[in-house]
Amino acid sequence: MEAFSRRPLEIAALFDTVSDPVWICDPVSLTIQGANRAAVETFHYGPGLPDTKMIPDIVPGEDLAGLRAAVKDFPQRSREAKDSWRITCRGGEVLEAQVHWRLHGTDSAEMLVVSMRDIGYGGAEKLAPQVSEQQGLPWSTTTSENFFRALFEAAPGRILVLNPGSYRIVAVSNAYLQATMTERAAILGKPLFKVFPDDPNDPEADGTRHLRASLSQVEASGLTDVMAVLRYPIPRPASQGGGFEERFWSPVNTPVNGPNGKVELIIHRVEDVTDFVREAGEEPALSALEDRASHLRQDIILRSRELRTAYERLAEQTSYMRAAQRLLGLGVWKMDLHTRRLTWLDDVHRIYGVDTLFEVGDVEGYLKLVHPADREALVRNLEEWLADPGDHFEFRHRILWPDGAIIYVKGLAELAEVDGRRQLTGVVQDVTDQEVTAAALSRGQSLSRIAGKAASLGGWRVNMKEGVVEWSEETATIHEIDGVPPRYAVEEAIKFYAPEYRDTISRVFTRCVETGTPFDEVLQIITARGNRRWVRTMGEAERSPEGEIVAVQGGFQDITDQIGARRAYEELTQRLHLTLENMRDPFILLDEELRFVFANPAAEKVLEQPRESMIGKPLDVAFPFEDTPYFQDHYLRALARQESEHFTAHFQPLNAIFRVDAHPVPNGLAVYFSDISREREREEQLRLLEAAVSRQNDMLLITEAAPIDGPEGPRVVYVNEAFTRLTGFSRDEIIGATPRLLQGPGTDRAALDRIKAALRRASPIREELVNYTKAGDTYWLELDIVPLTDEAGHPTHYVAVERDITERKRLEENTRLSEERFHLVARATHDVIWDWDLVQSKVWWNESIETLFGHDRSRMEPGPESWALRIHKADREAVLAGVHEVVDGDASNWVDEYRFLHADGSARTVIDRGFVLRDSNGRAVRMLGSMQDITQQRQVAEELRQAQKLEAVGQLTGGVAHDFNNLLTVILGNAELLTEELAGNAQLRALADMTASAATRGAELTNRLLAFARRQALEPQVLNVNRLVAGMEDLLRRTLHESIEIERVQAGGLWSVEVDAGQLESAILNLALNARDAMPGGGRLTIETANAMLDDSYADNHREVKAGQYVLISLSDTGTGMPKDVARQAFEPFFTTKKDGQGSGLGLSMVYGFVKQSAGHIKIYSEVGEGTTIKLYFPRSRTGAGMAVCAATSSPVEGGDEHILVVEDDALVRRYVATLLQGLGYRVTSAESGQHALAIIETQADIDLLFTDVVMPGGINGRQLADRASVLRPGLKILFTSGYTENAIVHHGRLDPGVQLLSKPYRRQELAAKVRKVLSEAG
Repeated sequence: MEAFSRRPLEIAALFDTVSDPVWICDPVSLTIQGANRAAVETFHYGPGLPDTKMIPDIVPGEDLAGLRAAVKDFPQRSREAKDSWRITCRGGEVLEAQVHWRLHGTDSAEMLVVSMRDIGYGGAEKLAPQVSEQQGLPWSTTTSENFFRALFEAAPGRILVLNPGSYRIVAVSNAYLQATMTERAAILGKPLFKVFPDDPNDPEADGTRHLRASLSQVEASGLTDVMAVLRYPIPRPASQGGGFEERFWSPVNTPVNGPNGKVELIIHRVEDVTDFVREAGEEPALSALEDRASHLRQDIILRSRELRTAYERLAEQTSYMRAAQRLLGLGVWKMDLHTRRLTWLDDVHRIYGVDTLFEVGDVEGYLKLVHPADREALVRNLEEWLADPGDHFEFRHRILWPDGAIIYVKGLAELAEVDGRRQLTGVVQDVTDQEVTAAALSRGQSLSRIAGKAASLGGWRVNMKEGVVEWSEETATIHEIDGVPPRYAVEEAIKFYAPEYRDTISRVFTRCVETGTPFDEVLQIITARGNRRWVRTMGEAERSPEGEIVAVQGGFQDITDQIGARRAYEELTQRLHLTLENMRDPFILLDEELRFVFANPAAEKVLEQPRESMIGKPLDVAFPFEDTPYFQDHYLRALARQESEHFTAHFQPLNAIFRVDAHPVPNGLAVYFSDISREREREEQLRLLEAAVSRQNDMLLITEAAPIDGPEGPRVVYVNEAFTRLTGFSRDEIIGATPRLLQGPGTDRAALDRIKAALRRASPIREELVNYTKAGDTYWLELDIVPLTDEAGHPTHYVAVERDITERKRLEENTRLSEERFHLVARATHDVIWDWDLVQSKVWWNESIETLFGHDRSRMEPGPESWALRIHKADREAVLAGVHEVVDGDASNWVDEYRFLHADGSARTVIDRGFVLRDSNGRAVRMLGSMQDITQQRQVAEELRQAQKLEAVGQLTGGVAHDFNNLLTVILGNAELLTEELAGNAQLRALADMTASAATRGAELTNRLLAFARRQALEPQVLNVNRLVAGMEDLLRRTLHESIEIERVQAGGLWSVEVDAGQLESAILNLALNARDAMPGGGRLTIETANAMLDDSYADNHREVKAGQYVLISLSDTGTGMPKDVARQAFEPFFTTKKDGQGSGLGLSMVYGFVKQSAGHIKIYSEVGEGTTIKLYFPRSRTGAGMAVCAATSSPVEGGDEHILVVEDDALVRRYVATLLQGLGYRVTSAESGQHALAIIETQADIDLLFTDVVMPGGINGRQLADRASVLRPGLKILFTSGYTENAIVHHGRLDPGVQLLSKPYRRQELAAKVRKVLSEAG
């Protein structure tokens, strides 16, 4: 490397041989000051050529702004950058290149090095053939083979295309044929080394060996190989004397990979450097070319060809500069050191650019001519010299000419004495050119270093004696090591290589050291900063004069960019191959004669011809139609003017309209065209659509897609006439504005937020909004917003179709209010409201169907079956027939009463009313109705009917009972007397007994009627029901058949009740007799007692029941049971299922009346064939423990001598009672009315007992008489008698407290016992 740095001419030569174009430019003006051979040959600009340019002059105008910005920003970015430039060559072609530019030098001598790679025609990608991976190379298809083969063969480079392995020649450029003196037909298809073998007469020939090794390396690695200069003689044609002609080549072998990544072809390109080698052979440094040890230096020197040329040009310019310096005149001047006044000769005035009449004056006047930046230094230099004068005084600074120009001057003066005065006498020289030349020379001296850095090329050397590796500065830079290049042991240096490549470099280096075998490898290193780089390392042995290997030296190049570029180039090539073939637009290439050169598949499709039928044919031959000349005229005009032609034309044969773009290209035209027939149709459709949209009633508004969130919102770009009519805004007012100006305080913000969210998602949306007209009036609109997107799916506009729905909203609001009122009414009423949609066959129910009938609406059937299935089975057919008669007819109203099933299975009586709605044709479409539960009303009515019946029976019974019982009293009493008197006459006594029995039955009948009518006088007392039932067991067993088993089930802890014991016994006996009659064949009678709780729910369903605690008496038989209709009538008076004469029909009626009169409840449960259970419920009594019930016993008739006042309005009864009492020993006074009795009481003070009828005419009944008598005679004993008491002494079915009553009819024994009992009670 030391030798390398000492040889600037060799570096200049290296610069000139760099294959990439390189310019050396001034970093300020961007003037091209140096160029290598590749740059001059590519762009035809450079020093020494006419009309040398600055870079801004050769960059297209549209790229200039970007270039200037990049240059201005360059120092801030770094001292190195990469960009893409388009450059206009001297011939007018526009080339595009990837530019690597770097700033070198110091602030006083900076230069810009611009290297260019990947050079191609600007926009050339549009012309490159597009081929799929399956199609292979472009010339592998018959369609484009001729075109691309012609392009290849005309290429300026010396190029062969080889098959890997066999190295057969696939293609050859014309330049290669010319250089090798061969014919294409003679070498195509033949192996390279058979066509160009080594010279058999040259024992040192090794060209084929080196070339074969390089091709094998390319084939194996898939990487480009740049070979060293190769001595390769070529066969000379026999016409030129035969034999071999010595040639020196600079080869580059490049692989072409197929779709599978394998090498399919190898491009072999050479540069003929024979003349240069021969010229270089005259240089001392190249004298060792014959020496194998100097092979690498020869390669480097040959590569420096371009740098050498640049340096020669610089040296030439330097010689010009020196000649100019000798020709410059020197200006003489002097200065009086005492006065410091200056004197100039004429030449000085010329140098300083001033008139000869100009007087500079003293030093201060001179300083005014000096550049401001140099004045201080000049003054300081002068003062220092004056303080310590030397032999001479020197200065160098800049001068400002009056016109603003700046020059450099250099002065030299010596101290002298003239006439005893000290003065400086000197010369001044314009050294402006010298300064500029020195700067250029400084930059020229940096060229070698700059070129090495630009090409990333360095060197290395290993002295075998020291075993140390020496690197050049560039090599250290490649390893990312700053400062002075370090020295490493070989082992340490090898560690920089990536682990997978260390064995390789160690092996080839060792072999070179041991055998002198040179090596050239592409490997990867890991730099000091940890980065991986691809490098090409070359080495060869250096031998001593004795032939001993004393060192190994070589080159080291960073090829990371080349490998990356190669890969990028391969990718770009594939993309270019695919572009044309897959272009959507039709594309053709025509030559200058308008013959088809190329047509892509899209062109085949549109032109309806295969490309094979078009290629090579003139346009008018391929399409011999009337319209063709029109196209030809445009194409010829484009060729003549070398300007693009754009036109639209109708091509009748294809019935198509084409839009054509024809662009001149070298040797022809590139034509893009597209069938716009459909586009024209769409334009016509768009025009018609525009006309239709402008006349529609719906508003149409189109906005831009952005900004959605900006304060102004998206801008309106279109509205139709309907919009202007409704809103009042003109198109000029709304276009460019935002739709938000239509919004106001009534606009729903939530709806706007939903719209905005949909727009962000680019999703369609439908909303309803309130907007405002220009006049401020509100209107409702329904808008559908749909996004319009570009090919990438990004929204560009939003289309809103808006309908004025103000009237609809008004109707909807009215409907809503009506529906709201309807639902409020439906909710407020207690009736079930239903809505039957006859068209959809759906039924709606209000909430009352759940509250009144317990049906869950969510589980009900949706149609009319939800109603029909819940009609009582017995009523269903008739009800449905009635409804359908109304619906199918022309009536409007329907009403019916029927039973509707509750969710619990019970039937409720309802009245259902419906109103039918019909359409304009009279067809029923809807039916509205209400269902009213009248079960309670019917129950109340039934209870009222029952009460009225009871009242009627009571009135009837009460009206008859008084007189009837009076008669029965006389009859029964006389029958008893006759029975006693006729004891000896059996026949007459039987008649008397029969009379008494009939009277007794008549009395029982009257009492039962009174019991049913709840008019009997009860004497309730607190009882223990268990004791009462137990006391009746003997009576029941005597009364029932032996075939009937009696079972008692008595609850422990039974509550007490307060009832009439005799009536309860009679009720139980009646029920037992009915059970007996239901079991003619025998069975079981179960009498059960228990405590019971009747809750509110039970009470709600039985209106006469009060919720509370009850004592239950249940009588169950295993008899025949009763049907439901019989059970419903069982308590009716005189209702019986027995045969005539076997029952009066008053037994159960009496029991029913007694239970109800006692505030109890009675229930029948009966199943036919299973038996009957009758349950009696009596309210619990809390007054105390139940009293024992003693069975009635017969006692002898007992009389007395007390005075009794008998008051009876019936004369027969009065005489009968008086006779009986007198027969018992009592003194009797009789009275026929209350007034009469009061008179007697007032006059007779010895009356002991008032025995009075209750019901009497005359204005004073028995109770009123008793009350007045008690006033007149306190302590008077009172006994009432009556066949019907009404309410005189009985209230709520019970005798008033302290009242004694003997009910008619009665027997003599009963009369005697009752009178005696009352008289015997303590007063």
